[in-house]
Amino acid sequence: MLQKRYKTVIKVFICGFALLQGTNNLFAQQQLTLAESKELALKNNNRIGKAKEDVIATQSDKRIADVAGRPKLDASATAFYFGEPLNTMLPEYGLAPMVSVTQPIYTGGKIKYGKQMAETNIQMSNAQQRLVEDEVLLATETAYWLVVQAKEEIKLEQQVKKQLASHYTFLNNQFEAGLIYKNDVLRAKVLQNENEARLQAAENKLILAKRRWSQLIGMEDPTVIDVADTLSTGDFSNQGILQNTDAVRPEIDLAANAVKIGELTKSMLKADLKPTVGLALNGVAAFGKEGINFGDPTKKHMLTYFGMLSVNIPVFDWGSKREKVKQQEATIRSAEYGLKELKSQINVEVEQATLNLQLQTKNIDLMQASLTEADENLKLSNDRFKAGTITGEDVLIAETLWQRAYSNMLDAKVRYKIAEAVYRKAIGQIK
Repeated sequence: MLQKRYKTVIKVFICGFALLQGTNNLFAQQQLTLAESKELALKNNNRIGKAKEDVIATQSDKRIADVAGRPKLDASATAFYFGEPLNTMLPEYGLAPMVSVTQPIYTGGKIKYGKQMAETNIQMSNAQQRLVEDEVLLATETAYWLVVQAKEEIKLEQQVKKQLASHYTFLNNQFEAGLIYKNDVLRAKVLQNENEARLQAAENKLILAKRRWSQLIGMEDPTVIDVADTLSTGDFSNQGILQNTDAVRPEIDLAANAVKIGELTKSMLKADLKPTVGLALNGVAAFGKEGINFGDPTKKHMLTYFGMLSVNIPVFDWGSKREKVKQQEATIRSAEYGLKELKSQINVEVEQATLNLQLQTKNIDLMQASLTEADENLKLSNDRFKAGTITGEDVLIAETLWQRAYSNMLDAKVRYKIAEAVYRKAIGQIK
């Protein structure tokens, strides 16, 4: 009987442990690396999804343009009934189905240019998709490191909170023992209040940063995900990053294809100055009351066909079509100037991104040196205060300097990571 009770207790313990483990797994946050975040953004972001659908739409336009020069087959049917006095001259009722085949013979090159324009539109939509992807990936990378920064700031303020609490207790004991004045205790309390305000601000910053990050990667609930990286590890040097390379930017492809579209539009406008030739073949049947067959009124059906060759020759339009060609030529020249200006702007953008990345690398070195010095200063201040050679105010100043140096170090590292992402986007390598 006792053994059965032990077995029952063991089973309950195992079930409870399994349930507890399942609950922990249920509420565990998914750790995402930067690479995983960018992959999710490419998959789930709404702007990228819209750009992909735009590409599909232009591909359909290309398939439509490809069949523009092929014969087209149409069928129709008309039922009719005529009352008096028309039914004395025409069949009273009937059904007339018709089949027509049309074939463009010569359009001045419009069909060919239409295919080329459709192909160019696909290239432009692909470039637009790459541009949107680059922008979203930069925003995702920036948001990711802002989440990392907010978490690091919370850790910093929590550490400062412990240090200030310990220091406040020590100063308060010193004051109660009559060894120091109350001013030192009050200064410590002021610093504690400021620390609480900064901690609350950092927690709010984390909430907003995670909301923005989750929105970019397509995760509805930001509480179920977390960043896997920290600022305490990672490479913060630009070795192997800065290269003398030409920027491969989708904006250049967009502008170049805009010029190409302009040229094709000009060719289409010139084609309006040329004649067009088309052929149509039509087969007609009629079924109804006697008299529907004009060749033999005794029959109740009729079968016939006819063909038409149409030639359209533009003769005179007061020069409006030629003026449209001139207008398009000016549009093309404007697009070419825009392309040159864009290339120049991108070169400046790359140079700015390069210089900023170099600057942020130097800033990390400076902030690291400042943090080392502030850390040593804080240790010396604590030792000297315990030895009675300096006041509590001096220690509080050292605490403030250390906290500021550490915070500046976090800012420098995040600015570097963002500058690195901006540089890679500038040269077209954000992916």
